[in-house]
Amino acid sequence: MSLTDVVGEIAAGSAVALASGAVTGGAAWVGLKVRELVRRGSTAEQDAVIAVFDDQDATSDELVGRLTPLIRVHLDAHPEAIPEFKALAMAGTTVYNQQNTGSGLFIGGDNHGGLTINHGGLARD
Repeated sequence: MSLTDVVGEIAAGSAVALASGAVTGGAAWVGLKVRELVRRGSTAEQDAVIAVFDDQDATSDELVGRLTPLIRVHLDAHPEAIPEFKALAMAGTTVYNQQNTGSGLFIGGDNHGGLTINHGGLARD
């Protein structure tokens, strides 16, 4: 299998993962994920990938068909991005949703980085 074939498969697999993640994570998740993955490209390139998700009536297959060539162009221009897209294609996406009820201090929103919970222990910096 040639490098061109491998990059094509990674682009297609990444497109599937992003389309699936859009269903569970929504527009905000897609925007953040695309900007993270396509950060080597211009803002216009990032916007073009995000715009694929603007068609509310598009099926997953249609999204994948529109995303794959855009991702492919990005990978051809920025081969250093291949490992990140390969990881996305292989592992897929995990979207966490948090709902808090009750009273007290809650951690809301996305957590970037490590999180340690010391049950019954002292808080540390």
